[in-house]
Amino acid sequence: MDDVYLSGIGGYVPADRTTVTEAVADGRYEQAWNAKDRLETVAVETRLSPAEMAVRAGRQALLRSGHRPQDISLLLHVTAYRQGPEAWAAASYVERYAVGVGAPALEIRQGCNGGLFALGLARSHLGQYADTAVLITCADRFDGAFDRWRTNKGMVFGDGAAAVVMSRRRGTARVLGVATRADSELEQMHRGTGSLASATLRRGPLDAGPAKKAFLRTTSSAEVQRRFEAQVVDAVDGALSEAGTKLDGIAQVLVSNLGHELLTRAFLEPLELPVERTAWQWGRHIGHLANSDQFLALEHQVRTGVLHEGDLVLLIGMGVGFVWTAAVLEIAELPVRTH
Repeated sequence: MDDVYLSGIGGYVPADRTTVTEAVADGRYEQAWNAKDRLETVAVETRLSPAEMAVRAGRQALLRSGHRPQDISLLLHVTAYRQGPEAWAAASYVERYAVGVGAPALEIRQGCNGGLFALGLARSHLGQYADTAVLITCADRFDGAFDRWRTNKGMVFGDGAAAVVMSRRRGTARVLGVATRADSELEQMHRGTGSLASATLRRGPLDAGPAKKAFLRTTSSAEVQRRFEAQVVDAVDGALSEAGTKLDGIAQVLVSNLGHELLTRAFLEPLELPVERTAWQWGRHIGHLANSDQFLALEHQVRTGVLHEGDLVLLIGMGVGFVWTAAVLEIAELPVRTH
């Protein structure tokens, strides 16, 4: 496949932070979880909706890419949680206000793996529409029924957005390899054993704990861990193979901003990686922004000089369902800031 680049990267992370210490003190967050997660602060948005954050990130990515709005032939808006009114097309809103040319706008909802899966879709789209560009936006705001502190043990959710423009135009990073793997037998971990029909009428706060406990009564935690490890290793091997490199040749591995214990189980131990090869020290100050983590980490590591031209970087995502995507990129050029 001809070269495809991340031609521009944008982001929006609110300045407001809630400290983990505050959340423990007022009872929102368990001290026992805090000891395992080792997080510091979480980004919290109180004004903008997810779609509005996505528009800001998308405009920035488009500006940095050097592309014109009319170059965009497809917009992929990636979400993990509620975007606004029910039965509303958030992706079309983002296209209208970030691009404004009427390109097809689709929403991808694949847990926290959708951003990297969209990268693969965009790459394939550009194989057919070579003279165009694709805008990917990722955005979520975890409030309302979603308790950012307790909904999912091992992660604390932050608010924010990221965006990338992908095209054949040389830019920040060249895509060398992408691979996705899935194990749909694990979908029940977030479904539980109750009626699906009645679940559509459920009200009240989300809590992933009961469904996981029900699932683990039929499948051992050791078996779940074995399957998780097999899939992430296989996805990484697939991306590395296409890129023609080995894990030892990767300068940085950028994954989801998880708590330290879950990060270790999900990524570090299966791949035999030290935490120092990731951006976790940065990520523990904003929380898990669902699909935005890897793109924001890439922009941060380039901007702060951790990554240099010619470096290879591995991005890995994991989403409920379960689906894993790995992508190998080569830093092609350091972005020129326009503001």
